[in-house]
Amino acid sequence: MDEKILEQTEEYYGRKVREFGATSKGVDWNSKESQRIRFKQLEKILCDEKRNRFSICDYGCGYGYFSEYLKEKGYLYDYTGIDLSKDMIHCAVKEYGLQENVEFYCGAEIEGIYDYIIASGVFNIRLEVDNEKWKEYMIRILEQFHRCSRKGFAFNCLTKYSDLEYMKDYLYYGDPLFYFDYSKRHFSRNVALLHDYDLYEFTLLIKKDNLYHKLL
Repeated sequence: MDEKILEQTEEYYGRKVREFGATSKGVDWNSKESQRIRFKQLEKILCDEKRNRFSICDYGCGYGYFSEYLKEKGYLYDYTGIDLSKDMIHCAVKEYGLQENVEFYCGAEIEGIYDYIIASGVFNIRLEVDNEKWKEYMIRILEQFHRCSRKGFAFNCLTKYSDLEYMKDYLYYGDPLFYFDYSKRHFSRNVALLHDYDLYEFTLLIKKDNLYHKLL
């Protein structure tokens, strides 16, 4: 099942970036503004890192724009972008690959351990996969994030609380309460659910328990 999902996802996003290039539409967002709103939510996982250098993996990085966002915000970071699409990685290397603290590779498995992992939009396009199979696939990816992150990870997903008239049958609309509960039970006691920004989605921030224990 995972191989079929990966093949469909690679084909879908490869087609998008070939058509629109290194733009928000090339990663299937409506606008650069909405893309940056999502980045702002994901960035909150880094709230303790303004003065510290950290490593971060951008899973499903697209053309690598989050690396530029981190640079704009003044972080000290080592960034690795991973994407299924060779066309996406080609665009990412062309746009941002010359920076010495930035690297990209094509694949579905995270190689190595990072302080943080973020994922924006990778759980939205389920195409012909039914909801239950997609949820199982999504949990396997989240478990990989948990294994491969030291300090935490963050991801977003379309929400089941979307207005019915705007929902599309090839998209996945997750239950934020389910993923919050799953994350609390399996990943960390320190989990934040963000559902207060003007997009039909939610963001979850999962900080590892070792940070929690330092405060006790």
